[in-house]
Amino acid sequence: MVRQLAEAGERIVVLDNLGKGFRQAVIGAELVVGEVGDAALVSKILADHEVDTVMHFAAHTIVPESVALPLKYYGNNTCSSRTLLQACLDHRVEHFVFPPPRPCTAFPRRAMRARSRPRADQRLRHVEIDDGMDAARRGAVNPLGYVALRYFNVAGSDPSGRIGQTTPGATLLTKVACEAMVGKRSHLSIFGTDYPTPDGTGVRDYLHIEDLASAHLRALAYLRAGAARPP
Repeated sequence: MVRQLAEAGERIVVLDNLGKGFRQAVIGAELVVGEVGDAALVSKILADHEVDTVMHFAAHTIVPESVALPLKYYGNNTCSSRTLLQACLDHRVEHFVFPPPRPCTAFPRRAMRARSRPRADQRLRHVEIDDGMDAARRGAVNPLGYVALRYFNVAGSDPSGRIGQTTPGATLLTKVACEAMVGKRSHLSIFGTDYPTPDGTGVRDYLHIEDLASAHLRALAYLRAGAARPP
C-alpha cells in the first residue's frame, strides 16, 4: 500500500512497531517506529506531517494467538484503534480508510495506515454520528469521512520482487504452501474431507495484494471526491 501511494505521488509517513514489519519494506516513505496506541506520538505525527488521510492496517491477526492472548488482541485491535480515532478527530483528519487487519501502520500527508479490528468499524460509525451532531451544534463541519472495506484471503506480493514473503512462522495458506514448496516446511496440511466440492476439501477465493492496494487508492479517491462525507 505504501509503495502504491508513493507511486501515486502521495507524501507518506509510516508508523510501525516492526513487530511483524520490516524497515526495507517501507519504500518511498518516512518510517517512525512506535505504537498506534501511543496517543502523544500519533498526535505529533498527525500535526508535524499535516496528515489529512489515515489508512489503518495494524491489527494483530493470528487466530491461535488471539485465543491464547485475548487481552493482547483487545488492547491493540480495539483500544489502540480508539486512540487513533480520537487523535484523528482532535487533528481534524478528513479521510479514514479502515480495512480488516494487516500488519503495519502508516501515516502519509495525504494517506495514512494504522492498527485495528472488530469494534473499530463500530467506533467509526459512532464517530460519524456523535461528532457530526457535535459539529452541527457548534455550527462547524465534521471533516471525518470514512470507507470501511471488507475482504479476506489476501495473497501474493510485489510482482517486481521488491517486497516478498518474509513473515516468520507464517500461518496463512498461500504463505505456508510457498514455504513447503521451497523446503522450509516438510509438508502442507489440508483439513476437511466432506465439503460439497469436487474433492471434498475446502475452496476459497483469493485476492492479490496489488489489487487490494489499488482498491484502497480508489477508496481514497472516493473520499476526496466528497462521496462519503458525514452529515
